[in-house]
Amino acid sequence: MTDTSLPATPTGPRLAERLRRHIGVGAALVILIAYLSLTQDNFLRYSNIMNILRTNSVLFVVSTGLTFVIVSRGLDLSVGSMTALGGVLLAALLNAGIPAWPAIGLTVMLCTLLGGLINGGLIAYGGFNFFVVTLAMLQLLRGAALVMSNGIPESTFGWPAVQWIGDGQIAGFPVPVLIAILTGLIGYAVMRWTKFGRSVYAVGGNETAAGLAGIDVRRVRFAVYAIAALCAGIAAVMLTGRLTSSQPVSGAAGLELSAAAAVLLGGASFAGGAGTVAGTAIGVLFLAVLANGITLAGVPSYWQGIATGLVLIAAIALDRLRKT
Repeated sequence: MTDTSLPATPTGPRLAERLRRHIGVGAALVILIAYLSLTQDNFLRYSNIMNILRTNSVLFVVSTGLTFVIVSRGLDLSVGSMTALGGVLLAALLNAGIPAWPAIGLTVMLCTLLGGLINGGLIAYGGFNFFVVTLAMLQLLRGAALVMSNGIPESTFGWPAVQWIGDGQIAGFPVPVLIAILTGLIGYAVMRWTKFGRSVYAVGGNETAAGLAGIDVRRVRFAVYAIAALCAGIAAVMLTGRLTSSQPVSGAAGLELSAAAAVLLGGASFAGGAGTVAGTAIGVLFLAVLANGITLAGVPSYWQGIATGLVLIAAIALDRLRKT
């Protein structure tokens, strides 16, 4: 009889392989931190470190969700637009008289449903190409955000609960950073120690073999896009709270590319079957420290986009080198 049970550990890379995937960006991060520590007096100040963590907490939450998708050999280009739409939805619900906490819950739930039913449904059950579907959703969701808001930011200033999520503190520690850490820990635990996490690695590594092993491939694919949308919904609340308004035009612009770069830098592969949330955290930290260094050096902020693009190219090249 053939044993179709899943292995006791993830089918992703073993410890030595994970270390090999992380050592490059980890070393680059250490070198970058050392360089900025020597050249920028303000870099190691507590206020600057907290600023780095707080401003990039949204990116890490989105990147955590995207890790599931990329490990399963997929890609979601719509997470940035989903985050922007989530902010518009939250502001609309609040201004319609719905109390803050129910509005927050509804926003996250609606984002999850949109991502799961449309992205997950079309890709997993409709057989559509993930690139085509999520690229279309990138435009559709951004357009929906503009239509719903008439392109005008809606204030959420009068709702302390929303502001607390985006810019509050617990014992002097930023709430959005705590949310990001909690999201990362849950994501890591799910991928590392659950049957579903092992299934994600298996589907990304070899979809045919995963199906023969009894894994419901379509259900796994559906779930990872729902998880990505869930994280985008959480990020939407965090971003709207920090900015005290929805941002239908500029909100989360380029977030999907920064998240993809972070996941790839962290050791994931577009070929699927490899990647960890811990590695993604390293990738996010590298992008965050790089952006902060550019700011401290007095370089115009628009150069950050060029830097992110170059890092994304480097991450893709690194991914190809890993496979050779």
